Amino acid sequence: MDAVVRQIASWQAERRPVTVVRLLAVRGVSGHDSVPLAAFTPGEPAAGRVLSGALDALVAAPVERGQLLELKVDDAAADRCGMSCGGTAQVLVQPADELPQEAWRLIAAREPVCLVTDLDGERAAATRVFTRATIGEIAAGYSNLARLFARGTSEGAVLDGVAATAIWPVPHLVIVGDGLIADALVASAHLLGWSTEVANDAGAADQVGQLASCDGVVVLSHDRAVDGPVLAAALAGDAGYVGALGARHTQSARAEWLAAHGVTDLARVHGPAGLDLGARTPAEIAVAITAEMLAARSGRAPASLRERSGPVHDDGLNAPPPRYPLSSG
Repeated sequence: MDAVVRQIASWQAERRPVTVVRLLAVRGVSGHDSVPLAAFTPGEPAAGRVLSGALDALVAAPVERGQLLELKVDDAAADRCGMSCGGTAQVLVQPADELPQEAWRLIAAREPVCLVTDLDGERAAATRVFTRATIGEIAAGYSNLARLFARGTSEGAVLDGVAATAIWPVPHLVIVGDGLIADALVASAHLLGWSTEVANDAGAADQVGQLASCDGVVVLSHDRAVDGPVLAAALAGDAGYVGALGARHTQSARAEWLAAHGVTDLARVHGPAGLDLGARTPAEIAVAITAEMLAARSGRAPASLRERSGPVHDDGLNAPPPRYPLSSG
């Protein structure tokens, strides 16, 4: 996503016509990538791709005004792009200039945003941009948008008569300390598509202090000269998840060090880090920690699905998208 945004900014600086395509819904297609945003300009390679590239040729041309389209992907096109079968996809195609410049600035700064475009039938009207701090400003009639955004994943949908695209940066996890648990955390994070960085000294505090709200840090080190400054930097910064591994006495020792250095509000620290899964091995501990970070990102209180009634995904966003006439393709 970062590369797409940088390319859009570069093309706009060159005053090129830029077509932005937002993937909103997919039916029948399986095995496709889930990136909700791509961009095109004549004579240049695409920035990103639409439905694993299967729709790129249909949406790459410049447009004068945003429009909601439903496009068909046949089985042959799906196979060429590595998907198991075809289907239909709903996309919003619009000039980049229709989107607020604030949106590009926020995305470039790795802030989660929700693009909300009013629809007049199949035509796009005004687009607004919301952040985690402002998503609550959406009126009660648009409550589904807040739930879409709260998922903590990049995806689109047509909800409550508007086209919505939630854009969350890829999380970056800084692991402070080394060993088998660090290795397992790297593997677990990579499985989720997160980027990682392993550091072993107090210099990690500088990196941790630059983390965004979508990022996290897990402190494995038990050396006060390392874990103390790192935790202080995390709490002074914007890191969305702050985890600290260690027994209760280690947590108390860290708290004493932080208090001595003027840091007393430890409410953001998940310590000991991880959900109570009965984890023992490094791999199990890594799963427990990354699961806790996932829960923190989505704002959910972890619980067994068996204990819940109703649909598995109970966010109210499971209704099929509205149908529109199929465009050629």
